[in-house]
Amino acid sequence: MGFKDNKLETAIIGLSIVMVGALGYVLRTPVQSAIAELEVIYEMPRPKTSFLAALFDLGDREISRKYVNPYAKKKEDAKKTADAKNAAVPVKPVAQKKAEAKKKADEAPKKTVDVQIVGADEPTGFGDDGFMNSGTGSGQQFVDNSGNNNPKNEQTGADKETLTGDQWQARLRAQPTAENVAQLVAAFSRSEVSESIFYSIVADLYSSNKAETQALGLEAVKSLYNSRSFAVTAKYYEQMTPELKSKADKYLAGYAVTARLGILKSVLQSNDSSVVEAALQVVIEGYQSAKGGVTPNTDPRNSRGDVTTNAVAGYSQFVPLFQQLAQSSDATIANLAATGLGQLQTAVASL
Repeated sequence: MGFKDNKLETAIIGLSIVMVGALGYVLRTPVQSAIAELEVIYEMPRPKTSFLAALFDLGDREISRKYVNPYAKKKEDAKKTADAKNAAVPVKPVAQKKAEAKKKADEAPKKTVDVQIVGADEPTGFGDDGFMNSGTGSGQQFVDNSGNNNPKNEQTGADKETLTGDQWQARLRAQPTAENVAQLVAAFSRSEVSESIFYSIVADLYSSNKAETQALGLEAVKSLYNSRSFAVTAKYYEQMTPELKSKADKYLAGYAVTARLGILKSVLQSNDSSVVEAALQVVIEGYQSAKGGVTPNTDPRNSRGDVTTNAVAGYSQFVPLFQQLAQSSDATIANLAATGLGQLQTAVASL
């Protein structure tokens, strides 16, 4: 049988295919909605209406549950670690701690205070630097006993700062202050600074063009009555301001007392005319004050010896020096010496 014999069957099959496709197209949307809203319940198959349903009911059954805390292990590990640390460090009893603290306090080194005793001052050796010529009189150094150089007030041990001469000069040039000058004087009194360095620094202070710095030079020597202090002050006297000159006059006049006349005698042998001239004036004015019963205003704590007495008899030692200076080639010195010599000879004759 060929194709012509099956026309009817072929037409029926083709029509069926078309109808199925058309039906599927028409029912596509409702079927998709139904599937989307479909709720599938997965339950154990059991009878619902039979008496056998009671055998499958879970209402009276006890369910076994076990809750596991995920943080419990971490807390347990932390506790074990803390216990291990506490066990590693033994806890000492309170009594034992107190005993150990007391033992440490007893073994601690006790503080000590070193006191340096300043002995008698040595001669200054005024002529060592060539500033004064070699003479028969020797200058005596007088040190401040007013408390400024008291060993109790000085730094001791590791706290005491010791500088070299060059370091002291550099410090005073960079920072010329009253505090540094006071420390310099204290170091000089302890023989930590040589005489040449000390008076070199004083000369630098005096030669400054600032009045306050010049005043520091006078501050450095005012407690040191000796030949070099007198000479360096007299040498730079003309460079001082009027106010500072007045203070310097009072300081130089402090040499005109019985205990310091030997210093003036040494200064009169200087090679510096300005120093000799100043010493002549102090001697003459001191003699006149002694004759009138006037004692220079000087602090006795600034030196040793009798600095409150100014007796006329003490000036007789200057007669030979004045006779020699009266023959000086310097007119000013010769005139001063001649004037003073006449007064001193009169005083010696009256004794």
